[in-house]
Amino acid sequence: MFKSNKTKKLSLGIVGGGPGSWIGHVHRISSRFDDQYEIVAGVFSRNVKISTKFGKSIGISSDRCYSNYKDMAEKETKRKDGINVVAIMTPPSSHQIIAEKFISKNINIISDKPFAGNLDQAKKLFKSIKKNKKIKYALTHNYSAYPMVREAKKLIEKGKIGKVEYINVEYIQDWSGGTKINSKNAKRKLKWKIDNKIVGASAVLNEIGTHAYHLASYISGLKGQTVFADIKQISKKIKMDDNAQVMINFNNGAKGMFWTSVMAKGGVYGLRIRVFGSKGSLEWVQNDPNYLKLNPEKGAVKLLERGFHNSEFSKQFSRIKFGHPEGYLDAFANIYKEFADSLKNKTKKRYFYPNEDEGLETAKFISACKISSRKKRWVKI
Repeated sequence: MFKSNKTKKLSLGIVGGGPGSWIGHVHRISSRFDDQYEIVAGVFSRNVKISTKFGKSIGISSDRCYSNYKDMAEKETKRKDGINVVAIMTPPSSHQIIAEKFISKNINIISDKPFAGNLDQAKKLFKSIKKNKKIKYALTHNYSAYPMVREAKKLIEKGKIGKVEYINVEYIQDWSGGTKINSKNAKRKLKWKIDNKIVGASAVLNEIGTHAYHLASYISGLKGQTVFADIKQISKKIKMDDNAQVMINFNNGAKGMFWTSVMAKGGVYGLRIRVFGSKGSLEWVQNDPNYLKLNPEKGAVKLLERGFHNSEFSKQFSRIKFGHPEGYLDAFANIYKEFADSLKNKTKKRYFYPNEDEGLETAKFISACKISSRKKRWVKI
């Protein structure tokens, strides 16, 4: 267990995110934003030469560049200066087994989403985390860490839009690059995402749908109770889930409409959420993240800006003054920063980073959607 030292940087190890990995680059930058971590070890490839070459290129000594996570966990545990935290950024189906190895060594976890490849894995990982009181776990549903998303969450908690009645959330992308996916180009275009053993329960739901559902629950403070889902695959030959439309009943009686797609031609990171309450509504669009629309049931629409005037809560999660753009990397960094603070300070302070509880909930949602789509009926989450 890491001994609290408020001034010392946390020693961070990385599994995944090697040469050519975009998300690995995002994690490494974000971890360094607030000078809370030092990247000291990593597994960046199964090939030890590639892993070492890449590790050295980002300042890691060759003796702490490993070719597999098991060696890294064992050897780092034996070092006096071993890692305090490991960041996992590998394909979904491997998240659980990698995390559990480090949990067994009392090493804290920051994992890229989804929580696990499927519900069975999620339940096992959740149990392992809860069983070990010496570690903490953070899940990088980074959209939850945008300042104006947290402002929206706080406004709903304060009752500014009344009782939540309807939630509309969508997240669309186009993984095809505008071309028609067929049996000849599928592997080249989609790589490991067409392999269910790697991607897990559902490509579209695990990769981006999990973000959309988490965002709806995070902002509203609600949990889904039942779902009716219609999930589409690319084709009979290419059995990768590429589109999901879901009706959701939430635990307070609210109704939800959810849409996610990775084959929406021209779709460029279209993450959008609208939450309607008995007194008004809120709307946030990720492509314009510094603003939050507050629409009262009567009167003029208010456009709230990050860190400005009526958006006091958002200032806690902002690094630069209002009027200047702040976004994706900052949101990722907010999770790293909060997690570091939670490890260094033994207080009952409320933290807002996603954890294993939310991870299990999203896994339950995805599992229920798959069953619902197959059986063509409402399914309890």
